[in-house]
Amino acid sequence: MPCTVSRNESLVLQLLDRAGCLTIEQVAAALPELTWCELFHLIDGLSRRGAILLRRRGFEYEVSLARRRPVPVH
Repeated sequence: MPCTVSRNESLVLQLLDRAGCLTIEQVAAALPELTWCELFHLIDGLSRRGAILLRRRGFEYEVSLARRRPVPVH
């Protein structure tokens, strides 16, 4: 069964596709239409499905597109 992507997930994925690796703060600044709560929820879901990578770098968290194929959630 194919995994569907919401409009907001698509915004995050397109941004990361263009920009590469960004901090969560940079993603939030680039997508001001999303609240922090929405952004954290999206990043959590995309990370759990394997669509993006979330890494801690010092006191910041960076996100980037995963290189492997995402795993759909049923």
